[in-house]
Amino acid sequence: MGEKMADTITISQFKDALSRYPAVLKAHIKPSSKGDAPSIEELDKFRYVEAPARFSKKTGNNMTIADVQKLVDWKLHHGVWRPFLGKQVASNTDAKVEEATKDGFGHYNSHPNDIKTILEKLTKPLKGIGPATASLLLSVYDPDHVIFFSDEVYKWLVVGDGPKKNPKYTIAEFENIYKKAKTVVTRLHVTPIELEKVAFVLIKETEPVYEPKPKKEPSGLPRGRPRKPDSEKKVIKKPAVPGRGRGRPPFKNVNGTAEAKTPSGEGGHAAKVTTEDENKEDKVVDKGGDEEGDEKVEAITPTSRKRGRPAKETPSSASVKKAKK
Repeated sequence: MGEKMADTITISQFKDALSRYPAVLKAHIKPSSKGDAPSIEELDKFRYVEAPARFSKKTGNNMTIADVQKLVDWKLHHGVWRPFLGKQVASNTDAKVEEATKDGFGHYNSHPNDIKTILEKLTKPLKGIGPATASLLLSVYDPDHVIFFSDEVYKWLVVGDGPKKNPKYTIAEFENIYKKAKTVVTRLHVTPIELEKVAFVLIKETEPVYEPKPKKEPSGLPRGRPRKPDSEKKVIKKPAVPGRGRGRPPFKNVNGTAEAKTPSGEGGHAAKVTTEDENKEDKVVDKGGDEEGDEKVEAITPTSRKRGRPAKETPSSASVKKAKK
């Protein structure tokens, strides 16, 4: 792009780049995903043809918030997309837009080179309007002398062949753009709108072309992971313990024979045995065997007892027990 830099480009090279603008616009701008949204070609027509014809200083007409929103919509699709900018701009009213534009454009008419004050009068009263968007409104008001502060214009006029650098969208940067654009417009006898389009073409041609992602065709398979065939399934068997059935082993008494456990407490639970009950139950019963090998068995008699913590002994009940002893 060295021979086509802003300070060396010829008028023939300029016109040739300008003729490629429609094709480059279509190739590099992503179409809107909303079905009812205007196309980039329609927004381009509003920005470069309809808006200057309706709101330039020759007409004396004032912009409404709807007009400002449409210009911002063009700016977002034409340049860097910022999803929250549209909502901020929409929060302004027609009265605020009219007051700010009258103040800013009025100062421009009397002091056209006082760019700092002009942009401040447009940006401070309006939400979502920064120096770049303010320059867009000013370029619609005076399309013969003011250029829009776009990324491509900044890269072509200011950065050039130097190290890549993105704009910070400050008033000082636009003051520099405004001066450099005037020099090129005067040298080539072109308009700021034509200069803006040529900058868009020469910068975008160095960037990759937008390519929509191919749509995936349905495979017809159900969603999720496909089921494995039975031959591939792994069957995990737990090792069985020999001689042991499933569940809890049966309760065995002292003879080693299985015995069903009968609940004796309330709610079907086995009653708890206290120390006093154990002393009563520890009786030895003679089964009538040989004198040498009499088998002694502890007879365990479950006692019925209410659930819960035993009641505490009172001093009176303790004295009664001592008297009985």
